[in-house]
Amino acid sequence: MEKRVEGNLNTSNQGLEMVFEKYTTILYDLCTDKEILNIVERIEAAGDEEDENTRMLQYRLEAICSRYEGLEGIMISLTDGGTVFYDSLSSSSVSSPWIERQEIPEVKKGNVYRGISEPVIDNEKRVYMFQITGHLERSGLKGESRATAAVYINEEQICKVLNGSGYRQGYLLDGERILSSASKADIGRDCRELMNLEENHYACILNNISGFTICNIQPVKAYKDLLQIQYLMLGIIVLVSAFVVSIMAYLIKKPYQKVVNDYVDAMNRVGKGDFTIQTTEKTRIIPDMGRIEKEFNRMVLHIRKQVELGERASEEQKRAQANTLEAQIAPHFLYNALDMINWKAIENEQYEISEMLGMLGDILRYSVKNIDDMTTLRTEFQWLEHYVWLGNVELSRKTKLKLQVPEELMELQIHKLLLQPFIENALKYAFLNRGGDDILMVGVGLAGSQIHITIEDNGRGIDEGLLRKLNDETADMGEHVGISNVRKRLKLYYGEDAVVYFESLLDCYTRIHLFIPVRTEMQSNG
Repeated sequence: MEKRVEGNLNTSNQGLEMVFEKYTTILYDLCTDKEILNIVERIEAAGDEEDENTRMLQYRLEAICSRYEGLEGIMISLTDGGTVFYDSLSSSSVSSPWIERQEIPEVKKGNVYRGISEPVIDNEKRVYMFQITGHLERSGLKGESRATAAVYINEEQICKVLNGSGYRQGYLLDGERILSSASKADIGRDCRELMNLEENHYACILNNISGFTICNIQPVKAYKDLLQIQYLMLGIIVLVSAFVVSIMAYLIKKPYQKVVNDYVDAMNRVGKGDFTIQTTEKTRIIPDMGRIEKEFNRMVLHIRKQVELGERASEEQKRAQANTLEAQIAPHFLYNALDMINWKAIENEQYEISEMLGMLGDILRYSVKNIDDMTTLRTEFQWLEHYVWLGNVELSRKTKLKLQVPEELMELQIHKLLLQPFIENALKYAFLNRGGDDILMVGVGLAGSQIHITIEDNGRGIDEGLLRKLNDETADMGEHVGISNVRKRLKLYYGEDAVVYFESLLDCYTRIHLFIPVRTEMQSNG
């Protein structure tokens, strides 16, 4: 039980750190976003919180909230005491029954984490929140009164990592006050009022990021019941063994006593884990014991092999778990490294490099996390804009990305990164050794029950031989592995319902047509 408690505490703490790091990163991106900072400065300079700048800021806050699950609201507190906010629960930037009542704590250094015990009523459901607050990073205002930003997280995001399978359940505490619990009625209460030391074992660990305490609750009854069953089974085994040995001793009597004692000794050694023992020469004393001797030796050999297989399997499992942990640590390390480099760039006033690092971090998070997940066209195009921007910096170009997508289609869902290989090929090859404006146009429409996506560039085009290979699904694509991978993913996701084909005219254009089925729920909503 102590090992399980320790494991549960570590698992909960790691999960809580990942949740807080995710939303802290969102807050940091908000506080360092140049466009948002410029809008805030214009609002404070104008002294009017109802002008166009305020509406622009509200739109940006709405876009951030809609992008992340569990982010229920954002509020920016201006230096003059005014506020600009967006409430995801009521989908409003004008009025909110809860966010306008929230206090912004004083931020002296870093971020302030706060659990809100007063619930928000959303469709007759009680919703609890966590607040993370930080300063807007505006140059020239260090040490002075600065605007602050606060993000509000749904308590369910915390509850998921504290309560899981295998008796894993617990509280998140601020001192003795409960901030998160599987039972929402417990939130805001003193944990000492709820503790039952007779039925549960309690253990705590401090979360260094937030300063909150994780309290693990381990039911003792399950372990007591298991111990009772084991004692009962052990008693039955001992009684049966004693009975069998007594009967055998009685029947075999003295001539067989030595042989029986030898076998009992061998069994005891096997029971203690010695699987190297092999009985020999018992047939000289009792010829009828030959068959027992042979079967006993075969049984011990079989047990020894099974134990060795089990040990090897255990080692392989440990190595697999270590590899899994390494795979989880690597992206986390990379994000931290990018964040550290970004701070260095900001310290040296290399804001363009900082912006590039921020976009690169967004691209990595989007592309690494759950690559087979579905996403909306809006989110995919936002990611592509960052990707094209970084591609232009890498290739020293000014390729323009134009989107021709009706607003009502922006929420259609597709699999992530389906369009990236086509965009990458266009950036690399379409505009080589040519002058004029480089334009990359993406359009979306509906063709019956399918989404029709076109990707078109005004580049140098594709020669006829390569064009035939690109439109031949069985052809060897050579270096164009990205196109081949997209075809494989499309077949995996949609079978024969997905189609890709290319058309091109040398020195004029290349156009890619991608047809994928509309998801049933999206089609019915349309």
